[in-house]
Amino acid sequence: MAPIKYTRLRSPASDEYTDEQFKQPPPKFPTKSIIIAIVLFLVGAAMLTLGVLLLTGVIETKFWDRCYPLLFLGTIAFVPGLYHVRIAYYAWKGYHGYSYDDIPSID
Repeated sequence: MAPIKYTRLRSPASDEYTDEQFKQPPPKFPTKSIIIAIVLFLVGAAMLTLGVLLLTGVIETKFWDRCYPLLFLGTIAFVPGLYHVRIAYYAWKGYHGYSYDDIPSID
């Protein structure tokens, strides 16, 4: 493979491309998105735990079928919360392939 040769631009205000154009800015930390992901994760875990305890009979209730909405809503909250908290954790630790850009911004 031949080495790449660079040439100087004719003038600083030229219409040609420069290397600085293609550098990505550092990703900003999506604070609101991560807080919402943590809340979804915790609420979903609490609802799943309560639903399982109601279903197994550890918490006695007169109407045992009330655990199904808790399990359903807990799953809906837990799965996206866990997914985004995991991405945020891996990006914070600096794992290859993970970035804060992968988390949708609410701002």
